[in-house]
Amino acid sequence: MRPIRSCDDSHLNTGLSKCPVDFARMKGAIIVPYGTKLPAKLTIEELTRLAHADEHERIYGIKGFCEYAPEGGEAQTGAVGYGGLQVTGYSDRADTFTLDKNYPELHASLTKCSGMAWGAYFFDEKNYLYGLKDDTDVLAPFPMSTIHSNATPYSTSSAKSTMTVKFCHEDARAAIERADYVKLDFNPQRATLGLTAVKLVKTGDTGNDFKLLESIGGYDLTPTFGALIADSATAIAGATAATYDAEKKTLTLTVSGSAVPKLKAPKTLLEAGIEGIEEV
Repeated sequence: MRPIRSCDDSHLNTGLSKCPVDFARMKGAIIVPYGTKLPAKLTIEELTRLAHADEHERIYGIKGFCEYAPEGGEAQTGAVGYGGLQVTGYSDRADTFTLDKNYPELHASLTKCSGMAWGAYFFDEKNYLYGLKDDTDVLAPFPMSTIHSNATPYSTSSAKSTMTVKFCHEDARAAIERADYVKLDFNPQRATLGLTAVKLVKTGDTGNDFKLLESIGGYDLTPTFGALIADSATAIAGATAATYDAEKKTLTLTVSGSAVPKLKAPKTLLEAGIEGIEEV
């Protein structure tokens, strides 16, 4: 018998959920390396661990969404001659989120990585996590051809400075046909703050006093993390000991030979109770 053909696209379901979801306002996104997924049994501890993991498995949170604007993802129609309209395809889709203020460090980082593909989940204020079903039991992310940002860096006469993040879907049709969601039993915002880029900077030409500063803007984080670093023997590579002077707000390091002190990887810092920073 010859091979037969089936019409997979002709199966229509118009029945609705017996408990429809009241979709809430989006609050943030969780970005994952392209081709990876969040684990099936997601907890706030696991999400925090992934936010501090090595780059091949690290997740990146963006929070502070205060406005959503869809762009594209609409059916395109056309007719042949005097025939009726037919769907010819779907326009490219981008989901644009406005943040509560302008964050130059985030804008800079997204711009540097604008040529990369990512996966993205979204979460709302009711702790629903949105992604795609991919014929497994584990929710998959929306594949993104790029994630980039635009900013109004300075306040105008009528508005404060702000920025938007645009998530550009790789497959606009799949984002409609295969959309899915799960309910989390925790609020993911606390675990999706992302890592702040920092540097250990020597305070003078002599001695071993250091400051911990944000890479952009130079905000002094030494009072925040100094005592934690001093209490951990594993926080700084190239140093055998550290003490924190609360009055001078400096870290004094015992340096090994000619080594250049540097914070260890975020996953190591997390084990010492030091969260949310990475030296770059």
